[in-house]
Amino acid sequence: MSVDRRCGVRAYLRRTLSRLRPVLGLVALFSGLATPCFAAGLPVRSGVEVSDLAKLCRPAAVQAVASRLHIKVTVKQLPSVEDANTPGGAHFVAAARGLPAYCQVTGSFVTDPKSGRTANFQATFPAAWNQKYLQLGCSGHCGQFAVSDPAAPYVTITTQGKPGEIIRQGFATFATDEGHVGFAGGTWDIKGPGRIDEAALKDFLYRADEVLARMGKELTVAFYAHATGQVRHIRYSYFCGCSGGGRDALVAASYFPQDFDGIIAGSAYANLVQVAFQAAGTSLATLRSPGAYVPPKLFAQIEPIVMAKCDALDGVKDGLIQNPGACNFTPQRDLPRCPHDKPASHCFTRAQIDTVSTLITAVTDRRGQVIQPGYSVSELQALDLAKPQHPNAPNPWVDNGNPYAGLGGLGDAVLRVFAHHDDPSFHTRSLISFGSGGAGPVTDYRIIVPGAEAARDEALLRRGIGNDPAKFAKLIGLQHKLLIWSNLSDQLLTPYMSIDLYKRLARLYGGYTKLQRNVRLFMIPGTSHCSMGGIGPGHFDALRAIENWVEKGRAPDGLIASLYNPNSPVVPAGQKPLRTMPLCKFPEMAHYLGHGNVRDAANWVCPATDRSMLKIGASGRQAGEID
Repeated sequence: MSVDRRCGVRAYLRRTLSRLRPVLGLVALFSGLATPCFAAGLPVRSGVEVSDLAKLCRPAAVQAVASRLHIKVTVKQLPSVEDANTPGGAHFVAAARGLPAYCQVTGSFVTDPKSGRTANFQATFPAAWNQKYLQLGCSGHCGQFAVSDPAAPYVTITTQGKPGEIIRQGFATFATDEGHVGFAGGTWDIKGPGRIDEAALKDFLYRADEVLARMGKELTVAFYAHATGQVRHIRYSYFCGCSGGGRDALVAASYFPQDFDGIIAGSAYANLVQVAFQAAGTSLATLRSPGAYVPPKLFAQIEPIVMAKCDALDGVKDGLIQNPGACNFTPQRDLPRCPHDKPASHCFTRAQIDTVSTLITAVTDRRGQVIQPGYSVSELQALDLAKPQHPNAPNPWVDNGNPYAGLGGLGDAVLRVFAHHDDPSFHTRSLISFGSGGAGPVTDYRIIVPGAEAARDEALLRRGIGNDPAKFAKLIGLQHKLLIWSNLSDQLLTPYMSIDLYKRLARLYGGYTKLQRNVRLFMIPGTSHCSMGGIGPGHFDALRAIENWVEKGRAPDGLIASLYNPNSPVVPAGQKPLRTMPLCKFPEMAHYLGHGNVRDAANWVCPATDRSMLKIGASGRQAGEID
């Protein structure tokens, strides 16, 4: 079992949490943020040492190297909104406080030679290079480097390592803004009413990352060859991302897996369209009627009810629900109803119960076919039921053409802008309805959308969607490795997306045992999106796990996760973990031995033949979890 090295997190030292909130919202959403990629990589053994990195780390010198590449690269400073503070395009940082010297380079690279279309990039070259290439995914709809700069303290959200850990371990690291500047939903893709920039959309969906993989490796080899006078080739290449970066990772695994020996996909924003319907629907559920909104204080009363029914299902009452799909909680039966349906502070009206149901019940089409699984019951503690800013407007998430941050705004951007080309006559809310019953297995009150619309939109955006099992055949044929993980209390992206994808992969590729040769899934109880909070241990060393898997053939049966600071990604320096426990490979679930401290991983085990994560109760069935 892989054991981490106390992957502490000291985040947000250069930016406040409030500054990052628009990014962490769905950026963080989705990737992205990217999360636990890296707590402590393999030590640098044979590598490349640059004696005078400062001499090379100048804009003109780096440009001279880049000018010889097959892909056109321009070294330059990026706009401040992208959170890439590299004056002139190249910035040397001397060794200090335990961090080795490194050179950061920013600029643009051509993604389409025919049109000259470009995307921006950021590269980080450590003075001691381990001959490995690491590409970091973005977050949300990208347009920035807030969670993909290995030198930034808050990159811990992306990697779950200590600040600077990627540089200390010697990785040459690259990231891209995916072809546009700024995180504002989909406004960057609008050219005018009914017109979008198809090239910009293509870069966002897949092309910028695919081209970067080639350019980044070529520039890495050229940079160190120029610095040392000797060509050293890349030994291993990796990709790591969470949320929007998790989408980037699954797209890479689906369409260009040959570029990476190992890929880590965390809390993935796997299907833009499916998430968009859920995001818009849950947001609009609060507007169905004047009494549909559930105030935060009333919403908080749900968690104790869920815990009473579900906490002990894994054999121990410890505040963590390891398999929320096995629960038998239903809002219609288990929430206290208000007498005469009159609102009160201690009970729920019928409209409020239905609102809660829309969160944890699958989105279906009118025939009852599941479009997107619901959130897990263990996510209810973290879900945000904020109303749209303009509830009566045709586009309630838009103000003067700019979508607000958050799930609803990003979901609207996917459907209205990307799929319907900013058609002035199209409104996302016109697609959303609500109801219960029907012929399918999901019958509770839920979001209902047109199945034909979902199929149409997915076809249009297919190259940016990473949850088609058939697309993973090449990765498996190459014997490359994919490590997927997801937070079971993720308040932004339902973990059933990852679970259902993995179940479909097992069906297509010969069952779990065979699939686990190349693809493994780890579920993390009690943790919110990208492990940015929660009461469960959420910091673990996925990057070292995949390094060992790729480079030494040691497949991760379990990962030791640590909890440092409940409900916060911030970890004071030197703090010891408050709790540790193993994360078992799906479909195994961690089992308490029945003795010793329940908060110590030493007293838990991952039974090799266990199939506990496959058990499904009423909660999982209504959420649309695949049986």
